[in-house]
Amino acid sequence: MTASISDDPVPATPSHPSPYPEPRGNLTTFLRSPGVKFIMIGVISVALLVPLLLVWGLTEERAQRAADVSRRIANGWGGDQAINGPYIAVPFEVQRSREVDGRTVVEQTTEWALVMPEVLDVTADLKAEERKLSIYTLPVYNGALALKGRFGSNILQDLAQFSGTPQLDRAILVLNINDITGIRSDAGVKIDNGAVRPFDPGMRQISAMSVVGADGYATPQSSAGVHRPIERALIDSGFAFEIALSLNGSRSFAVAPAGQTTSFTAKANWPHPGFEGLFLPEEKTITAKDFSAKWTIPYLARGIDRVASGPTLPLSGSMMSISLVEPVQFYQVVSRTLKYSIGFISLVFLAVFVVELKGGRMVHWIQYVLTGLALIVFYVLLLALAEHTGFTIAYIVAALATTLLIAAYLGSATGSRKNGLSLGAVLISAYGVMYLVLREDEYALLAGALISFVTIAATMYATRRVEWSAPQAAVAR
Repeated sequence: MTASISDDPVPATPSHPSPYPEPRGNLTTFLRSPGVKFIMIGVISVALLVPLLLVWGLTEERAQRAADVSRRIANGWGGDQAINGPYIAVPFEVQRSREVDGRTVVEQTTEWALVMPEVLDVTADLKAEERKLSIYTLPVYNGALALKGRFGSNILQDLAQFSGTPQLDRAILVLNINDITGIRSDAGVKIDNGAVRPFDPGMRQISAMSVVGADGYATPQSSAGVHRPIERALIDSGFAFEIALSLNGSRSFAVAPAGQTTSFTAKANWPHPGFEGLFLPEEKTITAKDFSAKWTIPYLARGIDRVASGPTLPLSGSMMSISLVEPVQFYQVVSRTLKYSIGFISLVFLAVFVVELKGGRMVHWIQYVLTGLALIVFYVLLLALAEHTGFTIAYIVAALATTLLIAAYLGSATGSRKNGLSLGAVLISAYGVMYLVLREDEYALLAGALISFVTIAATMYATRRVEWSAPQAAVAR
């Protein structure tokens, strides 16, 4: 005769003893109480923070490796590019006095004045692609750049505000390019529609602040650009200029509003632009294949005068910047997922605890530990798969695998397929909600708060009649 197995626990009878045997002592009774079990679950949840931190460290290590590979690709192609200029740099011979051992010493030094163009019009046509090295990719581009504008006829009047003697015969036209290794053409300048005059590398004594790096600091680079001597007659009368060059770069492209009035037009065959910097575009069009954008920065909006003193180019912190955003930055998303991990594990443990109370069959604390470790392995599986398939596919595969594993295990542990299916439904719902939260940064805090409230409310309702000190919970059916 074959006995049938029911999904629901069998009530205690003389032939079917209770899954919670009668305690043999006060200590056993105490350990079997739901209250103590609830505290043990909390301790296990906190202890699981240790392996979670190890997974977090693994994620950061892989992200750092990806950044290192990206730098290797950029070194062979061209890094983040920024254009600042052109400016006319005029040296001044100035006598400065200083105190040395109680005596006044007068020294003759060279100082610089930087004259900005009246009008500057920049156009950039970026041809973007992805370069791959090993399993990592980096968005790169080749940009066809054109800078047009004019310097006014009042340069001498503007220079009169500075003390000292201007050395107009030593004036140079300077143009800062953040990574000059990316230049892929013979760059030169046309003056008043004349012949192309080639640039020379470097900017003499003029320096430029580079684009802020990953460490948050900008570094002066005296050679990050090109220069061209300018005749005194051109400074007296002013002149129009036109500069064209081909420039390789990666990740981002930026332009400083160096003109008293600056316009900037950019387009690229990349569907994921990120617009950053002090000035955002006034017009932009983004499609599934490309984008275009336009900026116009008037003189007053820049906040500085049309002539600057010193050997450092101004406006390095006032860029109009375009980032070629990668469709999935999965390392950042995985790190964000780990921030919700302790709450997610607690949610699953609460669901198991409620099923245990309702079903009447005890789940051992070791089984809680194994369930928590399975939830942690989800993050390792997500990270490993995302490097090869992308975040979305990796998330689906890791979530389904973890759900099936935990649902089957706890269904067997509680002796009920119904419990296993219920826990599987809870896990699938939780993973689905977490995915939506990760995709909507603006509502992440609100969604997390609502989920936490609903979870604790459901747990309080399910355990409202539990005798927490009893060896077997008395739960209302």
